[in-house]
Amino acid sequence: MSDQPSYDQLAAALQACERKYSAIFENTDIGIFRIAANDVWASANPAAAAILGYETPDALLAARPDAQGQLFVDQTQRDAWIADIRAGGRHAREAEIRTRDGRVIWVSLSGHITQEQDGNDVFDCAMYDITERKRAELATARAKEQADFANRSKSEFLANMSHELRTPLNAIIGFSEIMKGEMFGPMGQPQYTEYAKDIYDSGQLLLSLINDILDMSKIEAGKRQLHDTTLNIDAVVQSVVRLVAARAKEGKVRLNIHIPRDFPALRGEEKAMKQILTNLLTNAVKFTPEGGSVTLSAMIDDAGHMKISVIDSGIGIAPDDIAVALTPFGQIESALSRKHQGTGLGLPLTKALVELHGGTLDLVSELGNGTTVTLLFPAERIKK
Repeated sequence: MSDQPSYDQLAAALQACERKYSAIFENTDIGIFRIAANDVWASANPAAAAILGYETPDALLAARPDAQGQLFVDQTQRDAWIADIRAGGRHAREAEIRTRDGRVIWVSLSGHITQEQDGNDVFDCAMYDITERKRAELATARAKEQADFANRSKSEFLANMSHELRTPLNAIIGFSEIMKGEMFGPMGQPQYTEYAKDIYDSGQLLLSLINDILDMSKIEAGKRQLHDTTLNIDAVVQSVVRLVAARAKEGKVRLNIHIPRDFPALRGEEKAMKQILTNLLTNAVKFTPEGGSVTLSAMIDDAGHMKISVIDSGIGIAPDDIAVALTPFGQIESALSRKHQGTGLGLPLTKALVELHGGTLDLVSELGNGTTVTLLFPAERIKK
C-alpha cells in the first residue's frame, strides 16, 4: 500500500489552506491588496477598503483610487515606495494618503514583488492606519519645538535685560559708595550715611543676582565658553577664603581648609572656579548657625579625579528637597533660609559651571545634620 496521499486528500488539504488564507485575508485589521503590472489594484481585503473609506473591496477596486495619481498626498512617496519594492526592499514606509471622503491619513506601507505564471510582476502589499500615532508624534515634536523656542526666548530676554540693568546699577553703587565714604566731606546727618550704606549694600546684592541670572542664561543658551588656564588650586582657594572670611567671622562660623602640599594644578577657568568655590563656601557659611564649622578639602581619588569637598555643620536639606535646590530658581523654605535673599541660582549655577569643566557635583544632606557638596573634575584636566 502506497504512503503517498491520494488526489482527494491533496484536494482537501488545498481547500483547507485556501479557507485559512481566506479567513486571514478577510478578517485581519491590516489592509492587504495586490497591484497588477498596469498599476491597477487587482484585489483588496475589507480592511483595505475600510482604511480608505469604502464600504466593500469591490467598491474600492471599482473606484480605482490610485489611477489618477491622487491617492498619495505626495506622489514622490508612492514612487519611492514602489522603487523600494522593485529593489527587493521589505521595510515599511510611512506616507500620507487621501481617503474616499477627502480626509488625509497616515499609513504604513510594505510590499514585495511576485511573478505570476504569465511572467508579469505583481505587487503584494499591506498597509495599516498609523494616523493617531503620527499625530501624537507630530504634537510632541511641535510641543518640544515650542518649549525650545520659549527657553531660547527666555534666555535671550534675561541676558538682554541683565545688560540693560547693570549699567544704571553700577552708577548707583558707585555714587552710593562715594556718599557712604563721605569722600567730598561730611553729609551732616548720620542717617544719610546709613541710607547710603543701605543703598550700596542693596545695589551690590542686586548686581550679584543679575550676574547670576546672566551667567545662567548664557549657559542655558549654550553661549558660555570656558577660558582655560593652569590653576593653582591652593591659591584659588585662599583668594576665595579671603572673600568669605569676614562673613564667617561675623556669623561666628569656623573655616577649615585642608589642601595637601604640592597639590597638582587643574586646567580650568579661574573666574569660573572662583565663582564655584565662592558660591559653595558662601552658602555653607550662610546656612550654618553660630558655633558651627565649614570645611573645604581637596584630594586625588583612586580613579585619578580631583575631588573637592565642602562640608558644613549647618541646617541641612531634606533629601526630597535636594532636587529643588539644584533647579534654577528653586528655593527651599526654612526658618534660616527666609532670612537670606537670593534667586535660587547659586547651586544650579555652580553645578552648571562644574559640568562645563566636564565634572560632576554631588550633594548629600540631611535636615539638622549639615551638607556635603563634592566636586569631581576629570583626570584629563589635572596637570601633574
